[in-house]
Amino acid sequence: MSISRFAFCICLVFSPLAMAGQILAVGTEFAHVFECNSDGGCNGLAVDILRALAKQNGDTISFQIYPWSRAQSMVENSQAQILIGPYKTAERETKFSFAQKPFYQDVMAFYVRQEAKSAAWDGNYASFGEGKVAVINGWVYGPKFEPMRTSMKPTLANSLENGLNMLVAKRIDYLATNLRNSDALVAKMGLARKVTILQPYIDKQEGYLAYCKTSCDLLRTRYDELFEQLRTSNALQEMAQRHEVRLP
Repeated sequence: MSISRFAFCICLVFSPLAMAGQILAVGTEFAHVFECNSDGGCNGLAVDILRALAKQNGDTISFQIYPWSRAQSMVENSQAQILIGPYKTAERETKFSFAQKPFYQDVMAFYVRQEAKSAAWDGNYASFGEGKVAVINGWVYGPKFEPMRTSMKPTLANSLENGLNMLVAKRIDYLATNLRNSDALVAKMGLARKVTILQPYIDKQEGYLAYCKTSCDLLRTRYDELFEQLRTSNALQEMAQRHEVRLP
């Protein structure tokens, strides 16, 4: 074997591309998008999409659920390749490389107690008066809501479940959330007769796959291409219908 050919083989063995194909996708539990059971089995729209992309690309993919801040940190520090489901913000774009297109859409809305379903809300935040508003820590609610945070001074709920409990206990009057996560949890907690949704809705948000910035550009580009094939072939629509998730 010639020296040049031997050197080429060595480069292949030790190239980072030789390690490609082992993909770790992380996130927190998002109803219908990313859920895992106690046995480690995962399902949801994101899981179906990523399994299809990985299979097409010849990759082996695994999934792990963590607290949201931990999952973000793992991808930011390249301990995992893909973060499942974040909404895009200017701050997050400094930490992650977002997929070219979103894969689901959320409707953001206020929940109130059932007896307050006639509460004054016409889309003008001044209509809340002295009512106490809560948001979920770490969530973003869209360009119509975010500029109002400073003036509203919302209470922070540590989790959606915590926020719903605060609402029912009358510690807050309005809980800002999204319908996809909330509808599932309201049913699970048996609160369907205790809370209700206000209209008009706050806004719509779109969720993405986000990739590590330092070493995932090739993976992101390839998965963007494969995702477009899923979208145009109608396979994505079928997945979304199966999991009852709204597409952008």
